[in-house]
Amino acid sequence: MPSPPVRRRTGRGDEETLRAHCDELTAWAEPRRLRLMTAAVSGFRARAAMGRGDFEAAHQHAAAVSAPGDLPSSPNLHHVFLDLVESAVRTGRTAAARAHVEAGQRARLHTVSPRHELILAVAAAVAAPGERAGKLYEAALAVPDASLWTHEYARLRLLYGEWLRRRRDYTAARGHLGAALEIFQHRLKAPPWARRARTELRAAGVVVRVPDGGGTVPMSAQERRIAELAASGMSNKETGRQLNISPRTAGAHLYRVFPELGVTSRAALRDALAAFDRQNAS
Repeated sequence: MPSPPVRRRTGRGDEETLRAHCDELTAWAEPRRLRLMTAAVSGFRARAAMGRGDFEAAHQHAAAVSAPGDLPSSPNLHHVFLDLVESAVRTGRTAAARAHVEAGQRARLHTVSPRHELILAVAAAVAAPGERAGKLYEAALAVPDASLWTHEYARLRLLYGEWLRRRRDYTAARGHLGAALEIFQHRLKAPPWARRARTELRAAGVVVRVPDGGGTVPMSAQERRIAELAASGMSNKETGRQLNISPRTAGAHLYRVFPELGVTSRAALRDALAAFDRQNAS
């Protein structure tokens, strides 16, 4: 049986190696009908897609583990719970996200372990409507020893910070987003997730500097997001639909980014963004 370190790579930006390991595991497990293993691989793929902000792909992979409202039988697969809920919300499947949270509550997922309690609490906040989400984010922060579950806790700080930033509570948002960036960048060594936190910090008005003192990050938060979507293969029309801007605006931002990254085509964006993040990682 192949035994690649798949779990360790899901948040660290090594997409090619992760893809190769996942393909290897799938090729080995599927003929043997090892459904638990193939589901786990789908979970790894979902987590990697969440990190790079490809929420549609993340939802497809997460739903392959468990359909919304239907929890997997094995607790070992519950790590995909938050990925499914967040990706559903991000792709406009809010009803599905809430159905999954309700299924977790009915199943008393919070009693399985302290980590499960935190996952369910964060997911409930993500799926909640309007101002109710704020109280649920605070409840998630109040889960005993929440910070012991480093990845879930960092995601909580990131998601709460994003929520606060969207409501123009920039001071509170910066505190949570800064904490998320510190955990993802320094403790977890997870560049894709650190990038998400940096993007949100810039949107909250924080000047994010290159760690080696080489100046400010040249791209705006919106330009960065457009470049990421283009690198994932989206057209200007698809990017515009996802970000609620016109295709022409998406294209204008994109081609402004090209010289900043030193590229001349979409095909080179993925590698250029990866090199950019390596430069900015401390």
